[in-house]
Amino acid sequence: MSSSLLIRGTVAAVALLTAVRLDAQESTTIGGYGEVQYRNPSGAASPATADLRRFVIYLAHTFSDRISLRSEVEIEDAKVEASSAKGELEVEQVVFDYKLSDRLTLRSGLLLVPMGIVNEIHEPPTFNGVDRPAFDQFVIPTTWREIGAGITGSLADGWNYRLYLLNGLRAAGFTSAGTREGSGEGQDASFANPSLTGRLEYVRPGLRAGASFWYGGTTAGDTLLGRGTFSRPVTFLAADVRYDVGALALRGEVANVAIPDAAAINALYGGAVGRRIAGGYGEAAVNLLHWLAPASTQKLALFARHDRFDTQASVAPGTARDRTLDRRVTTFGLTYKPTWNTAFKGDYQVLRNAAGTGEGEVLSLGIGFQF
Repeated sequence: MSSSLLIRGTVAAVALLTAVRLDAQESTTIGGYGEVQYRNPSGAASPATADLRRFVIYLAHTFSDRISLRSEVEIEDAKVEASSAKGELEVEQVVFDYKLSDRLTLRSGLLLVPMGIVNEIHEPPTFNGVDRPAFDQFVIPTTWREIGAGITGSLADGWNYRLYLLNGLRAAGFTSAGTREGSGEGQDASFANPSLTGRLEYVRPGLRAGASFWYGGTTAGDTLLGRGTFSRPVTFLAADVRYDVGALALRGEVANVAIPDAAAINALYGGAVGRRIAGGYGEAAVNLLHWLAPASTQKLALFARHDRFDTQASVAPGTARDRTLDRRVTTFGLTYKPTWNTAFKGDYQVLRNAAGTGEGEVLSLGIGFQF
């Protein structure tokens, strides 16, 4: 066989094995989102504040018709200073996709956990209220992301799925306020306790419903806490639904987090982690311009949302339950969207808890955008 034939044969074999078109065109996309917030809590001890809450740069690149990359870099609270406790500069996601077919894509990188509504879709124009629902901050620790890999795609018409193997949580970071500080967020992932997470979603015009789970050990290599891949496990189970019909938009979420070995975690780290974290919220919104200006593409949503959650829904023996963590947040307000990707928001929140202490109200104004 001549050298020219050997070279041509090798090129053809590589193209066949990788299933990538050699004539595919590359492209790069730049985008982003951000939000500015003004908050005025009740009480002289809590002064009003204005903040550039977050600004995010989105960068994506298509290498071929099968291979693509998406990424986000976020700045919180306007700036980052070594002398300040506020402000963060962080990579929010880096997603590398290899599409094998319409039903199967290989995915790897720093991935958003497919839990609930807001964790994956959290651009400011996509939700009502100046801030994200409280439930999506304390029960599902948005924005939750971990290093790992998995698959995504569709099972049948209207059914989508995601299934990932990710770096696990660290029990050393758990507190009475939840699991948020247990995430490594893509930094120094050891995979001492990998976790399995997934989501099944049903989509129809005007309807999107999903169920999600997360399961993994939490020792992060600390043999004083336990040994084994799934030692001191934590289990998240969640369900959510969104339904739009005419001028009406409804959405809701529920979740339960089980930490059966909370007693051992608290004994080692001196915390007050709950054995169970639970909660949910329901929201209804109506587009007033549907009647006031039927021909308009703009939206003016009057909405109301009620969150109820408890990060110590149950506690281990010997742990005193903090009733202030059994919270109720009622939010009502307006969202004006002159375009699909810009939003001017105002809302009023009523904050209550089972202990009846530290309660109050908050007036908030904000603007949000994505591009």
